[in-house]
Amino acid sequence: MMRQERGLTILLTALVALGPISTSLYIPSMPRLVVEFGTEPELVQRSFTIFMLGFASTQLIYGPLSDRYGRRPVLVGGLLLYIAASLACALSTTIEAFLLARLAQGIGACAGPVIGRAVVRDSFARRDAVRAFAFISTAISLAPALGPLIGGFLEVWLGWQSAFVFLMGYGGLMLWLALTRLDETLPLRDPMATSSLRLLGNYAALLRHRRYVGYLAPGVFGFGGLFAYVSTSPFLFIDRLGLAPDLFGILTISTVSAYATGSYLAGRAQDRISDHAVIRLGLAAIGLGAVLMTMFSIELSVARVIGPMMLFVFGFGLVMPSSTALALHPFPRIAGSASAMMGFLQISVGAAGSLALSVVYNGSAFSLGLTMIGMAALGATGYLLLVAGDTAPEPEEA
Repeated sequence: MMRQERGLTILLTALVALGPISTSLYIPSMPRLVVEFGTEPELVQRSFTIFMLGFASTQLIYGPLSDRYGRRPVLVGGLLLYIAASLACALSTTIEAFLLARLAQGIGACAGPVIGRAVVRDSFARRDAVRAFAFISTAISLAPALGPLIGGFLEVWLGWQSAFVFLMGYGGLMLWLALTRLDETLPLRDPMATSSLRLLGNYAALLRHRRYVGYLAPGVFGFGGLFAYVSTSPFLFIDRLGLAPDLFGILTISTVSAYATGSYLAGRAQDRISDHAVIRLGLAAIGLGAVLMTMFSIELSVARVIGPMMLFVFGFGLVMPSSTALALHPFPRIAGSASAMMGFLQISVGAAGSLALSVVYNGSAFSLGLTMIGMAALGATGYLLLVAGDTAPEPEEA
């Protein structure tokens, strides 16, 4: 990867990380928010889900807008909203105001990943795109690690509001970089991209595209299992096992390291084994991790939760770079819309997984394990039925 391409990839990584850092930074403060707002744990858990719903649904708007008006102006608008919403979160005094601010924050944050993935598709050939996505996935794994780690210390030293002040500053930095370091990459603007008929037609065509759906399935349902864990882990470790928020943040390094290792190996494997072989290995690790989580849930302990989850996210890290690049490759003309639909499905399934688990959560890891098994089975089934045996080259769409 050339120096200029490496610099672009680092910038795109920081943009795509808006979602993970916004969801992970305040996790150590979630039990404190229950007390601060005088509410129930379920409502605080749903602040995670509400963010994800805003994050997911608005991707379907950002994608076509970026295909029509360009990547930079749409990104700048989203970042401005994100900065304002982060400030509103910090100033919230009721759970209702906090939930509304989190919804707006999710709507603003999703501009980063949508535009970031589209710029990769604009700027890199397929094999280089796999390497770029592998680098992005490896680096982004730092966000779930650094988020709880930084958030835990902020909670202990400065209080829960400081997490959202930090996010406001991060958004400001991304805005400055977008304005000064990111060139427009859209080769040809489509004036009809936001037409209702064209928009619906593009999304319908994507969902009918066998390879697009098949390559997305492992990553989409992997997100479901991952988000179920993220939204439940502070209550398992802090409430049930009594870990301090800063120690909980340090603990996340283990799972994030596993994800980073999987993503790194996926990129390194490009010249050695096929993309399909990498995806199959990842699916096997995801399934085994989910089964072990359920088997070990009889007795709650740090090792019994962290061990299976490390295997699950290692497999998830293996899957994501190849599945993302292969899904987006056929669509150069509507890369923004294809990226948007991908993000929408990933986050929607992730939000559904965390919401379902918040309803049935009983203080143990058993319900978490069952949720992970269900998500792993759905991801593997979609991939195996639609694309597992199909190795013919995919022509680009006109």
